[in-house]
Amino acid sequence: MSKNEVRTSNTGFELPSLAPRLVMYVQTFTTADNQPLSLLPLLKHDTKVTHVILAAIHLLTEPGNITLNDDSFDASRYDTVWEELQTLQDNGIKVMALLGGAAAGSYARLNGTDAEFTAYYTPLLTILKEYNFDGLDIDIEEHVPISVPLRLLNALYRDMGPSFILTMAPLASALSDEDDFNLSGFSYFALEKLALAPNGNTSLVSWYNAMFYGGFARNTEFYRSCVDAGWEASRVVLGVLDCPDDGQANGFLNFTTLESTIGGLRALYGEFGGVAGWEYHDAGRTDGWREPWEWVKRIGDALFVEPDHHL
Repeated sequence: MSKNEVRTSNTGFELPSLAPRLVMYVQTFTTADNQPLSLLPLLKHDTKVTHVILAAIHLLTEPGNITLNDDSFDASRYDTVWEELQTLQDNGIKVMALLGGAAAGSYARLNGTDAEFTAYYTPLLTILKEYNFDGLDIDIEEHVPISVPLRLLNALYRDMGPSFILTMAPLASALSDEDDFNLSGFSYFALEKLALAPNGNTSLVSWYNAMFYGGFARNTEFYRSCVDAGWEASRVVLGVLDCPDDGQANGFLNFTTLESTIGGLRALYGEFGGVAGWEYHDAGRTDGWREPWEWVKRIGDALFVEPDHHL
C-alpha cells in the first residue's frame, strides 16, 4: 500500500494515511476497577481512530533488556493485547510504539560509540519486527545531542523501510520558536533540515505528535504560531490530555473547548495534522463519559464529520 492510499475500516469508514489523524496513546492496560482494558471498542463503535501508540518502550541498562512499561514484551499480561492489536491492524488501524517518554535513560543509552549504539539498537529493532509494529514514536524527554535522534531515524529508515512510520513527540513550544522551551535539548528546526531520506527532499519524520497541553490548545493561536514558524499543518498533530489525571491538572481541557479548537483548525487548514489523546484508559472520564471510546468517537466526529449546516 502506498503512503497516499486510503484504508477502509470494517464499518466502511475510510482511514486516511495522511492528515488528519486520530491518534490514541495506550499506556495503562487496565480499567478503573482493575479489569483488563479492551481496545476492540475502538473498532466496534467506529471511533475513526487511525493510529494507536503503545507506551512506553524502555531500554534498560543492560543491552537487550527492553520493557514495555515495567514488564517484558512476552509477559502474559500482554497476551490479549497483542491479539487485539492484530485485529486493529487487520481493520486498517496503524499500531505504533512509543520509545522513551517521561522515564529518562533510553536515549542516553543510544548516545554512544557505533558499537554501543548497535548493542542497544539491534534488540530494539528485533522487538519492532517481532511484534509487527507499523511505526515508532520517538519521545525524547531528556537532553541529548541532535546526533541521537538523527542516528536513530536514519537507522530505522534503513532497516525498516519507507513505509515504517517515524514520528516525534516534542512540546508544542519546541515547534513554535527555535529558542523556546524544549525537553529534548536540541532544535527540532535543525533536526528537520538534517533528517532527510536518501533522496534528499523527504523528511524522515512523518509528523509530530506535539504536546499542546493546557492553554496551548485552548484556541488556535499557539497552533498557528507553529505553522507560522514554518511547519506544515498536515504534519503537526494536536496532542492533548483526555483526562486531568493523565498529567498536570492545568494541562487538561474539557471536550467542549477542544471541539471548538478542532473546528477552528479545520476551518483554517482543512486537513490539519489531527489530534492525539493521552491516554486511552480514562479518556473522557471527567467530561461525563463512562467508557473511553466515547471520548475518542466524539473527537473523531469533530475531526472527520462535516457539520450539517441545514440543522
